[in-house]
Amino acid sequence: MPVYKQKPSYLRAAIRSILAQNYRNYKFIIVVDGAPADTVKMIREEMQGDHRTRVIVKMRNEGVAKALNTGFQYFLEDPEIQYLTWVSSDNIYYPTFIEKLRDVLKYGSENIGLVYSSFRHIGSGGQSLQTEKDLIAFREFQKQPKENLLDVCFVGVSFMYKKQYAANIKGYELEPVEDYDYWLRLTEFCDIDYVPEELMDYRKNSPLSISAQLNRTQMQYRRWRYAFNLAKQQARNRRGIPFETTIVFPVSHASDETVKKLDTVLDISAYPPFYSNFKLLIYDISPTACVIPALKTIPDPRITFLARPGANERQAIKFGVEAANTPYTILFGKGNFPTSPYVFYSLVLQQRQVSNREMLSQPLIAASADQHAAKLRILLAATEPVYGELYRTDQLSAIIKGLGL
Repeated sequence: MPVYKQKPSYLRAAIRSILAQNYRNYKFIIVVDGAPADTVKMIREEMQGDHRTRVIVKMRNEGVAKALNTGFQYFLEDPEIQYLTWVSSDNIYYPTFIEKLRDVLKYGSENIGLVYSSFRHIGSGGQSLQTEKDLIAFREFQKQPKENLLDVCFVGVSFMYKKQYAANIKGYELEPVEDYDYWLRLTEFCDIDYVPEELMDYRKNSPLSISAQLNRTQMQYRRWRYAFNLAKQQARNRRGIPFETTIVFPVSHASDETVKKLDTVLDISAYPPFYSNFKLLIYDISPTACVIPALKTIPDPRITFLARPGANERQAIKFGVEAANTPYTILFGKGNFPTSPYVFYSLVLQQRQVSNREMLSQPLIAASADQHAAKLRILLAATEPVYGELYRTDQLSAIIKGLGL
């Protein structure tokens, strides 16, 4: 359990819930990450007399990733330890939390290295924020194959690892998505399993939690979004998975509207259904290439900035399609661009289905006519490419050549 700043009543409840586990044969380390002296005193009081516990005090706050690595390194060097997890200082863990997760790892397939369970969302006072119907729906959402982890962070906050697999990878790194990044790296060596049962209470938007801090400002949210997408992209790079879609974005003005548009397209990969396998080519066609410095304040690992000062919009489109090198391409910046991740992902699914049916002689184009649903449009003759429609890149290239661009 890493601890920095925490409400005393939350911290006590979290510690006591771990010490009250049904399964007793475990070791419990609290890594104090520069917490105030009164917090350290309270922790020692709660842990006093329990031979399974240890407190490691770091005088300077260095962040949750380094705190976790400090604790995990101690366990990795302990020959008795076979399974690892970490817990938060504001959540409550049911008495069966360790027992049920550990049993899956111990008695399940040897290839299982990560097990996770469902959990209940609670408010600041401990009240449930979910109805029974909500809990059932959330359990179903979490029941996903390992492959989906590349786009969807469905594991959550209740989990455990086999030490033998954790030892294969470097520790926690990419804050503030250190867990998600860790799971992506871990599951490249092992399989996963799921316990469709609530084994803990997750205190949603606890005032001192990292998740609450990330929601306070636009800058903090963008920092989270960048790290979230970087973790995915690094995983794709490790696995040799190429980009599937190119988004071509010609821009001529560094306006608030341009910045808003960029945030909109990047949010496609931040909300369900979390489609993120695209690259974004931003062509600055302003006379002095003044747009790039303004947009570089919004980082994303999939963005490539290209200065083409004085070029016109049609030329930028031509440049973008030539550089696409992906199965699909979409033009962004005006018109009816998909208004939600669901619609954008639906466009991709439509094009995949067309390709799978080998209807490649027909220049079918996926389009979002009303911005709320995806449909296919048949292109009967060469016309101007339409913003917001997802093309097969080879077909879009043929359209552009037919227009003499």
